[in-house]
Amino acid sequence: MSNYEDLPLFRATDPDTSKAGAESIQKALGSRLKALLAIYWSKYPGGLTDEQAADLAQLFTGGWKRCADLRRLGLIADTGERRPLSSGRMGMVCKITRAGVDEVMG
Repeated sequence: MSNYEDLPLFRATDPDTSKAGAESIQKALGSRLKALLAIYWSKYPGGLTDEQAADLAQLFTGGWKRCADLRRLGLIADTGERRPLSSGRMGMVCKITRAGVDEVMG
């Protein structure tokens, strides 16, 4: 199992409110990451942008940060493909890795 507790949730330069907020979401973090990972695995093995994954998981605030956490943990990886985002810019497409599948099945 991945150690979600080791993920950085704020920067040293962030205000105290960010640090307090990070502490309050620590318990929910693992379930949010697992929900995202399950979406990559079960319905979209070809990959998703962070925006698509966050929308599907209904993580409307900071969902892209949770996708970055999954990349940091090696559970999803950039495919090299790019897709348009709602902003009109292009976003990377990531798909679940073998470690990610093991995490879901674990």
